[in-house]
Amino acid sequence: MASKDDSSLRTTIHLLDYISRDYTAAVQNGEIIDEGEFAEMQEFSDKVYLLIEESDLPQDNKLLILSQLKELGKQIENKSPHKSIYTLAQQVRRDIIKTTNLKTAPLVWPNLENAKNLYVQHCTPCHGVNGAGDGKLAAGLKPAPTNFLNANLMQQISPFQAYNTIKMGVEGTAMQSFATLSDKEIWDLAFYVKSLRFKTQPDQNSNLQQKFDQANNTVNLEEVATLSDVELVKRLSNNDSADPELLLAALRTQSPEDNTQKYSLDKARNYLKSALQNYTSGSYSSAREDALAAYLEGIEPSEARLKANAPAFTASLEQQMFKIREVIESKGDKAQVEKEIDNGLAMLGQAEEMMQDKKLNYWMSFALSASIMLREGLEAFLILALILALIRSSGLKKAIPWVHGGWITAILLGVAGWFFTDWVIGISGKNREIMEGMISLVAVIVLAFVGFWLHDHSHAKNWRKFIEEKIGKQLKKDKMFGIAFFSFMVVFREAFESILFLQAISLETQPAHQSSIGLGVLAAFALIALIAVLFVRYSKRIPVRQLFRYSAWAITLLALILIGKGVHSIQEAGWLSVTGFPVSVSVDWLGIYPTIETISAQVALLLLMLLLYFWSNYKTKIRSTKLN
Repeated sequence: MASKDDSSLRTTIHLLDYISRDYTAAVQNGEIIDEGEFAEMQEFSDKVYLLIEESDLPQDNKLLILSQLKELGKQIENKSPHKSIYTLAQQVRRDIIKTTNLKTAPLVWPNLENAKNLYVQHCTPCHGVNGAGDGKLAAGLKPAPTNFLNANLMQQISPFQAYNTIKMGVEGTAMQSFATLSDKEIWDLAFYVKSLRFKTQPDQNSNLQQKFDQANNTVNLEEVATLSDVELVKRLSNNDSADPELLLAALRTQSPEDNTQKYSLDKARNYLKSALQNYTSGSYSSAREDALAAYLEGIEPSEARLKANAPAFTASLEQQMFKIREVIESKGDKAQVEKEIDNGLAMLGQAEEMMQDKKLNYWMSFALSASIMLREGLEAFLILALILALIRSSGLKKAIPWVHGGWITAILLGVAGWFFTDWVIGISGKNREIMEGMISLVAVIVLAFVGFWLHDHSHAKNWRKFIEEKIGKQLKKDKMFGIAFFSFMVVFREAFESILFLQAISLETQPAHQSSIGLGVLAAFALIALIAVLFVRYSKRIPVRQLFRYSAWAITLLALILIGKGVHSIQEAGWLSVTGFPVSVSVDWLGIYPTIETISAQVALLLLMLLLYFWSNYKTKIRSTKLN
């Protein structure tokens, strides 16, 4: 309906909620227990009837609602049971909201931190610091300020009811209207006062944010705003995986962890719908504000990420948002405004699809994990095998347990390191894109330089000579701890690199396909065990050099994927500029994206690794020539 009727409609809803909630203070068991409260029920019932009678509701809807209100007045007069009054008042309330499309929820999740400051400024004097109704001005007030910690009372009130009370005040009480606050600020306060009683309870679960995400998949923002705690618990009872009371506490005290990106396109969509509703009802000023907010609060926060995925599309989306504002500014035909907004909504759907992370598929993750583990594990095994062979040839068997103790300790620390890095990733939700990018780029550096260069210089005669010198010195001096430490460092280096690479793969693998990484590691261990058995029997016949060569190419492929995804993640976070590639080519699981920055990084890395590879071959030939 038109905005001029909005205040009357909200007053009507507010009064109906008041009748639903406070009727028991006037009548119980068919008897009047408070004459003043009963007179108030009659007065409010008459006032609601008058407000609807004077409203601009469509005639058919108006007649239906007026007949319901006449029945409500009769039932109050007859001192009917509270259940009948509540049911009828709430039915009228729902019919009014449905007929008028009255906003009953905020466009975006309220900001509880902002609300805390507003509460201190406007509410503390009466309601007290903690919301117990014991503020400095509370003494002598009749009725007393609401105690927001009273569970019996507050579980029956929805944030929407609290919103109406804050916006319009309560006639005949000290609760004044706070209509001077913005709509967003009132919603912030409404959600905040609903959260207070939960904050006094001991924390049953430290990870309420996770519970919020779980509950948020069951109910939407509109339901959280319009349902009371009792009604919400019933809705959440359908979620068998958690205690509904705990989910309720999470919904009342938490908010989406990353409002700026994760939910920004939802904001844009809600603002556009609100703009259309306001424009249709003749509220052109509000429509303009909503259309502008759709861009500033909805599109702009996600612009960097969108641009990194599809630069040309992002420019088209921005142009479409400008068209919407332009046609509203010019007060164009309603059909034209609706058409442009529908086009904008359709493009937002495409944008959401583009922003969804495309992860490595199951078998690619499996193959890369197995290749990494095979290379690292095989090299560690070959070095340990050489150490044990040297010890046996020296006849110093007491050193063998120290060798085994060293590499076993390294593996245990490696396993602990995996869970530690997994924990760090789990608590870093707000900067996940930056974190993914940095981990991928660090892994690339290790792969390209440490992985390729040092591995290349530690094979064959070079590393054999190095190990013989190091272990020989320890054996001669009978230093068991030195031997154990060398064994530890050999395996720990490989374990550290493996964790880094596997975590980088994990970040780029779909959650449902994470098992592929574990299976890849197990497959690599099984193959290493087989090679170990064969090595003991046929060490001279196993083409170890060929195995390293093949795994080197697998590492090259992984490095190219990771540098593409790493640069892309940093672009999505807005830390790196985005320049569209002339040809729109995108293969997400290979880390190929339509930006000059990502493709240039991959080409440069490929050239560098080929250069290192050919340089390594050249030096090998030179060494072979000198030996011959």
